[in-house]
Amino acid sequence: MKRIIIVALVLLVAAGQAFAQKEYKIAKSSGKLVINNIANLSVEGYDGKEIIVTSKGKQEAADPRAEGLTVLGNSGFDNTGVGLTISQKDQVAELIAVDRSNSLKVAIKLPYGVDLSIKNAGFGDGSNEPITLNNLKSEIDASTQYENIKLSNITGPVSVKTLHGNIESTLSPSFKGPISLVSVYGFVDLKVPENAKADLSINTLYETLYAAKDLKFEIIETTQNRETTPLNGLAYTTKADGQNVQLITLNGNTQVAAAPKAKVTTETSTNVAVGQGTTSSDRTETSKRRTATAGDFTYTYSNSSVFASSSRGTAISGKLNGGGEKIVLKSTHGKIYLRK
Repeated sequence: MKRIIIVALVLLVAAGQAFAQKEYKIAKSSGKLVINNIANLSVEGYDGKEIIVTSKGKQEAADPRAEGLTVLGNSGFDNTGVGLTISQKDQVAELIAVDRSNSLKVAIKLPYGVDLSIKNAGFGDGSNEPITLNNLKSEIDASTQYENIKLSNITGPVSVKTLHGNIESTLSPSFKGPISLVSVYGFVDLKVPENAKADLSINTLYETLYAAKDLKFEIIETTQNRETTPLNGLAYTTKADGQNVQLITLNGNTQVAAAPKAKVTTETSTNVAVGQGTTSSDRTETSKRRTATAGDFTYTYSNSSVFASSSRGTAISGKLNGGGEKIVLKSTHGKIYLRK
């Protein structure tokens, strides 16, 4: 019996070592922290002067041949001892996972004065826990493709955009704009403080907008002028004139969310003048344009832009409690929820 207990204890210790938790600290209370390609991530703000990084992940068995050597990945050496590469330049510190598998879980305590940037490009598969951002008082800029993002007690300014993920957010009573939450295929859910004063712009191209009945929201416009907003790898354009129009550019490639059952497709070529008479590089380019129709959905695209329109969805702007900080909520194929 004693032997069984001893064996069990040895196995538990081995398991604890295999998923050992490690910590790394960065003396930093201002500037910016950039996090690249870490899918299992949580960040919490606190009143401190150090960025505290804690990682937990499955460790490989010791390799005798690797004694005295350090893991080298696409991002560089593990120079933190927690499975991450860190580099610092001026006021910016950047963290990248050395092993891009989903086994590494990273938790960060971030001083209130440090801005946060998250960039996940084609990394996750949607099976991870949501990226959680809690109690942050600094600026947030996050861009992902597959990860869901959950923000709670956020002060802002905030810019979050995702291709396939959902976005859930609650704002602190002292929030400051602009607040921009954009998803292509996922839903956007925002909870605002009781007496929040905001100028709201809301656009869902194919789905439904739901809002709390007791919100003091005055609709100013039900259509929008053409608006192009660069979103760091994800650009989104809306145009009204009775319809919603959208431009999506992801990682340098312009694309449109797939439309069902396209019925008609045509292609034309037009000459586009570039730099008319101003430099020696003036030239004329040929731009191919295509249009397709699927039900009430129509889109047009060329080698540089894509426009999609639909008679469905909701596009409104207005004032919440008389107006104030700017809030933008957008989704193409997902629903939008506004609550308090």
